[in-house]
Amino acid sequence: MEYLILVTIGFIAALTPGPDIFYILRQTLCKGVKRGFLALYGILIGNIIYLTLVGFGIGVVGKSPYFQAIVGLFGGVYLLKIAYLSYIDKPHLQKECQELNSFSLIKEALFLNLSNPKAMIFFAVVVAPFITKSIFLSLSSLFIGITSAFISTVIFSSKLSINDQTLILINKIASVVFVFFSLLLFRSAFQSFKDIFNDTLMP
Repeated sequence: MEYLILVTIGFIAALTPGPDIFYILRQTLCKGVKRGFLALYGILIGNIIYLTLVGFGIGVVGKSPYFQAIVGLFGGVYLLKIAYLSYIDKPHLQKECQELNSFSLIKEALFLNLSNPKAMIFFAVVVAPFITKSIFLSLSSLFIGITSAFISTVIFSSKLSINDQTLILINKIASVVFVFFSLLLFRSAFQSFKDIFNDTLMP
């Protein structure tokens, strides 16, 4: 169940208007599907780097109930903040694109992704509380959700008209989903604090 939750979180988070999805949208709308997928490759390489770093960090301290409790609480607050910002945001899509060769386009997309350290914070606070079995499968589930969202973006934006109103609607839906998942994180934090308290009382 936790893997399905992570796939869903990754999918919704990737669809929420931000630098990564705006870059993919712009390239697809300006130059077509091929350019959109080239931008996608760069973004995904950056995500792999961040997820790898998060995986190593969680592998060291992720099973600690203190870590689970703190990260669950912090993650719930963080997702509530994202939900609020998503709800009030009014995104605007600029469709102007530079002329770049394939390598330069992938590199620009990669640097764009890596220039946003909030992504790693998001991965850490969201993934950690849901990891109960395998760090690799948990991170892979999140990556599958992100990748599916970006691929869907490239395909649909090449066939449908994506405008500011569509992005605002996505934001509204995403904000509701983020509130739901923040409640799951708060529940996870509560359970961890409860376990710590019970362990403390045990002789």
